[in-house]
Amino acid sequence: MPMQFRVTGKHFIGLSPETMAAAGVDPARQIVPTWFGFRTTVDAVPTSCPIEVSGRSQFKLFINGESILFGPCRSAKEVAYYDSIDIAPWLKEGENRILMQVFSYPENPPMFDRANQGPNYCYGDNGGPAVSLDGRIGDRDPGEPENWKVWIDEGMGFNGYAVFLLGANEVVDGVKSLANPLLGDDWSDSRLLAAAHVQPMTYDPFGCRHGKVFTPRPIPLLYRKEKSFPDWQKRTIPAHSSESFVIDAGELTTAYFRVGFEGGAGSKVQMMYAESYFQKGADGKAYKGVRDDASGYIDGVYDEYTVGGDTVYEPFRFRTFRFVKITVETADEPLTVVPKEYIETAYPLENSKKPRFGDKKKEKLYDVAFRTLQLCAHDTYEDCPYYEQLMYACDTRLEMLFTYAATDDIELPRQAIRLFGSSLQNNGFTQARFPSREDQIIPMFALYFVLMLEDYVEHTGDLDFVRPFVPTAERIVETFLSKRCESGLIAPQGYWDYFDWAQAWAEKNIANTPTAVLDGESALQNLFFAYAAQSLCRLLPKFDRADLAAHYKRECDAILRIVDERCFDSARGLYREGPNTDEYSQHSQVFAVLIGLADGERARSMMEKVLDDPSLIPCSFMQKYYLFRALEKAGMYGRTEELWQAWQDFIDLHCTTFPETPFDPRSDCHAWSALPLFEFADKR
Repeated sequence: MPMQFRVTGKHFIGLSPETMAAAGVDPARQIVPTWFGFRTTVDAVPTSCPIEVSGRSQFKLFINGESILFGPCRSAKEVAYYDSIDIAPWLKEGENRILMQVFSYPENPPMFDRANQGPNYCYGDNGGPAVSLDGRIGDRDPGEPENWKVWIDEGMGFNGYAVFLLGANEVVDGVKSLANPLLGDDWSDSRLLAAAHVQPMTYDPFGCRHGKVFTPRPIPLLYRKEKSFPDWQKRTIPAHSSESFVIDAGELTTAYFRVGFEGGAGSKVQMMYAESYFQKGADGKAYKGVRDDASGYIDGVYDEYTVGGDTVYEPFRFRTFRFVKITVETADEPLTVVPKEYIETAYPLENSKKPRFGDKKKEKLYDVAFRTLQLCAHDTYEDCPYYEQLMYACDTRLEMLFTYAATDDIELPRQAIRLFGSSLQNNGFTQARFPSREDQIIPMFALYFVLMLEDYVEHTGDLDFVRPFVPTAERIVETFLSKRCESGLIAPQGYWDYFDWAQAWAEKNIANTPTAVLDGESALQNLFFAYAAQSLCRLLPKFDRADLAAHYKRECDAILRIVDERCFDSARGLYREGPNTDEYSQHSQVFAVLIGLADGERARSMMEKVLDDPSLIPCSFMQKYYLFRALEKAGMYGRTEELWQAWQDFIDLHCTTFPETPFDPRSDCHAWSALPLFEFADKR
């Protein structure tokens, strides 16, 4: 007898494969933009109307024309997080219209079809667009597919100007978009498609999973705050003409940009988003100088909109900008561009631990650092909001430390640990960035996960949360120990052996890999391994693993003896980058001090050379935290004062967040640079 399945619990409502095929869309090869519509009648507005909502791959929820929620929360591939929200404030007596704009991304998009890839931080699903909404609303049940209508958005397309890993930006035909039948009253329109159950259950009786596992959102909802461009004025562009103008938000933000249009049917409008003005150097190359120097030019990602009538345009995903350049080409009618407030959104970090400052310059550094951290935190920590928006382990360990120092929040750090813990690969490394549609391995980044565990325990004392992740940390350390070569040192791992953005390394190889890795064993890699392994050794006794900690300590000590014998240059009093190179960096000296290979007067002498010898490859912003800790351990913390000039230089350039690197920064907002939050924290 065939097994009978029935819908139980949470489920997705979407389009059947047959319906999508008849509509001519292939969710395995293209982004499928859709609108799901649900109408219900409310006799009296309730004081509370909680719902639980999710979507596949990403959704935006509108109630009675107002966008109120974007989701789902970023997750591991097998998880479908659902958001809980009370929608009573947006309901009204009589008919209520709930629309969900949904973008479905291909699971394995065509490699060179950039306009159909979607953001790398979001997993696609070849099953196509779908929604899940639980909770009684008025007189109809949103959990039943017959109560939904679906429109495949004929006006939504995507441009190929997709900045590295960010995903395609929008090309919208407003004439077709405004013809969305769900915006009108005739929901019997033949273009509206019938919805169906597309994930009837999570597990079958034999424990086999079907589709995604529905899980409550583990972190708070992002905040949404309306803000205005200070000097943006309404303007009308005549018919058959073109005009460009730039609006300045006054500070960098992550927000849903909004702009209104009146008249101007057929006008072409481009919205270009930028962190900064660019300048042209004498050599013709672009550079960032004073960020609001309007003698330069604007360049960046953009959305395109063809005006179809009076409307307000808002892109599906948030954009990162301080400046927006609006370029208009009108057709047969004049177009009036109407200023609208943008909706800033980020994780709700509260700066509850801000110290009192007597030094206004340091307070400014602190405030800019906090905004940097704030804008690099959404559903996960991010490297930067303008480009990848991916959670990298190196960045995240620092962002977690800065979060502990400046706020009382532990939910975002916990989520980072959960996600990286679930990213462990068969090769014994956690992924360098996660969630990510494309797997990436940077071996050193797996060690940051080990450090996150001890940091969390030190800050919270919560052993129960960390306990399930300790075996993952052990696996990482064991993997490195299994990679030792004949010399006894850990060998390069054969992936991307990145460690820091160093100009000297970048000049020698495009991957910015430390030169010593290319020549054989790397002192820096072995020292950093020991730094993380020592962290695990301090943690393991708390979980009744003292014997294992002693074993790892012996292994580390053996590696460090070899580093000392083969890489220490007694004439210079410094560690070479490897036994086969004469290159020296600040990094290797820093970690030699931090792990105790150099201590006392030797450590002090070494750190003086780190600060005073310009021949050493310098630490970039991402490694300055470790430089500060080494100075502190060597009893030289007072000399950190001279290092703040690199941050002050960006304040002088009118940056409102701190950039990625001290030199030629790609990104103007990179939270590994938010070091003032830690260093200026009230340590009492």
